[in-house]
Amino acid sequence: MRFETSRIEQEVFDDLERLCASPGYIHVLAALSLRDNLVLHPGELTSEVLSASYGPHNTIRTEFSTLLGLMLKHPIDFATPDPEAYQSLIEQTLALLEELHACLNQPMMAAIKRAFEEAQTGRSIKEATPFLRGDVLREPIFYGGESAYSFQYCDFAVERYAADDDWLSANKGFRAADGRAVYEALSSLQADKLMGILDRLVDGDAEAAPSLLPGFTFTLEEVAGAAKISTATASAVLDVLTAPQAPTNSGFKALGDFNLANACPIIRSAPNEYVSLQGYGVVEALYESPYYWMAADKAYQPVAFRHRGEFTEAFVARRLAEVFGEAKVHRGVNLLRKGNRVSEIDVLVLFADRAVVVQCKSKKLTLEARKGNDLQLRDDFKKAVQGAYEQAYLCAKSMEDPSVQLIDAEGRTVTLPEIREIYPVCVVSDHYPALGAQARQFLVHQSDALIQPPLIGDIFLVDVLAEMLASPLQFLSFLNRRVGYGDRINSINELTILAYHLKHNLWLEDGTDLATISEEFALPLDTAMTVRRLGVPGPRTPDGILTRLAGTPIGRLLAGIEDQADPTLIDLGFLLLSLNGETVEELNRGLKHLTAQSRADGRSHDLTLAFDDSLNGLTIHCGPLPNEVALEKLATHCRHRKYLHRAESWFGLVVRIEDALPKFGIHLRFPWKHDSRLEQATSGMSKTGHARPAAARPEGPKVGRNEPCPCGSGQKFKKCCLK
Repeated sequence: MRFETSRIEQEVFDDLERLCASPGYIHVLAALSLRDNLVLHPGELTSEVLSASYGPHNTIRTEFSTLLGLMLKHPIDFATPDPEAYQSLIEQTLALLEELHACLNQPMMAAIKRAFEEAQTGRSIKEATPFLRGDVLREPIFYGGESAYSFQYCDFAVERYAADDDWLSANKGFRAADGRAVYEALSSLQADKLMGILDRLVDGDAEAAPSLLPGFTFTLEEVAGAAKISTATASAVLDVLTAPQAPTNSGFKALGDFNLANACPIIRSAPNEYVSLQGYGVVEALYESPYYWMAADKAYQPVAFRHRGEFTEAFVARRLAEVFGEAKVHRGVNLLRKGNRVSEIDVLVLFADRAVVVQCKSKKLTLEARKGNDLQLRDDFKKAVQGAYEQAYLCAKSMEDPSVQLIDAEGRTVTLPEIREIYPVCVVSDHYPALGAQARQFLVHQSDALIQPPLIGDIFLVDVLAEMLASPLQFLSFLNRRVGYGDRINSINELTILAYHLKHNLWLEDGTDLATISEEFALPLDTAMTVRRLGVPGPRTPDGILTRLAGTPIGRLLAGIEDQADPTLIDLGFLLLSLNGETVEELNRGLKHLTAQSRADGRSHDLTLAFDDSLNGLTIHCGPLPNEVALEKLATHCRHRKYLHRAESWFGLVVRIEDALPKFGIHLRFPWKHDSRLEQATSGMSKTGHARPAAARPEGPKVGRNEPCPCGSGQKFKKCCLK
């Protein structure tokens, strides 16, 4: 921690409340909002521009909402403080927020200190990990950041409540799309007003307002005009998002209590005049609050609950169908054994010999759990995640039983291919603070050769995965590697792990027990998602695995196999995507040389790489042979190569002469064992490349007619491939 304190949390919280009641404090919030919540930039949006929002002293959303909620507890004085008082208020605010963070971090620091002291004295450590305690988890819950982008809340809210539009119109006076229009209007008006204020200040206009508050203040007519809706509709939206006249929010007495500022983040400054200081809070409320309005209507509550679950399943199925194709994605799949229902899969993906079993839940973290109540934390997690995982695992195990029949929501039979791997995925429909940290500590799971460890996330993560890993191969490759590493990777947000993968290719040394990935790695992903969804100029794809191979032979090869539901090609794609940069370069050079030779002499040539882990190898064949002949020779060659290198598996791929795109492939996957016939057949073969990835050079074109054929057939070159 940067800050230590001897005070208790409540003392700091109470001091913050007194500070927020200061005359003119709303102007301090306006300044903090401009600095910490908004990104104003000319030209392209870049990671460097966005990094300003990651400053070490910047307030995060939960801190800002706390300040806003505390200000609402007292009458709001809109008078502008003098410059000296204004600066003092900012400095005191930042100091108290840092002290508050130190208070929340004290349980963890105390647990670490106690464990260290016990280890020093040789006593047994009584506590395996302090992260199982609610008081320790309060810190990542409060400071862990958001899992959703504002534009996701904005778009998803319309889809989430589309089925409830009639209720919203009848009871609240607007539809879901009207809420989005108001949010977008507030955002555009805010940008225009703030830019005008900043321009005048930069130009040295003596009459420019010293306060930024006018940049966050809007009239009803301005909002309705920008949103292109009636003033009555705009007023209806603003009314449900606006807090009652201060003083209010009296129940907000401690961190973790209900804070009205989260549900009603807008302040009314005058009749038909509003102050919106945190746009993220507005759009988050539009996504989350309508369900609570409808739940209060006892007659409509069951309908609202059903629509909530249907939205999550439909959204996940739609995004996955955009990756894998609609025919590969099935909703509401019932598993029947002798006519009796075993369980149900919310969303099932079947691609090649892989299956993804998705279970969706609509369960939030309760206020009592946020306060650090151990029992409530575990109970919330059980309802939101553990139960979903257990259902996913039951479904995965049932899929092994040939007597189990799968029937989708339309009553159609889902035919299972031969499944090699099943990936359980648990998805919650709302932001669940510190979900990754809780999953690492609380989730009880199991895995075997077929059923992989689970991925735990929310619909916002599914959306980003589908956006950035838009092909089955890329999606499954990341999923395979991510769940394979499990708890060995630590990060506050699952998106950060994805961002690291996109930049550096997710890979850990075997001896690495734990790798912690900092939030800074998320900047290129945040930038790309913002560019894609908001249409601002900037890079649409983070520099890394999605860009480095573009236009290269390996890149074209991957593009040729990434959508093919062929188990062999999926396995080969996994291998290619796991290679390091040096090996990729060798393979690129080899592929270029291989196809160039075949085009030049019209003959068949092979390229072989053996990998230093002795687990995998690859042979690529290029030439004019008919497919059936090429397949037979490739299979023989791969069998010999696999035996020679004592590899667990060996890939063979036939590519086209003209562009090196794949024609077909084989995958030999079985344990190595001694074979006298193969021993003899491979006695004259070179073992080049065993110590590290093989040098990328074709084998065979400069072999004597009477020498052993380099394909490993055991025949002379003139009687084998030379023909």
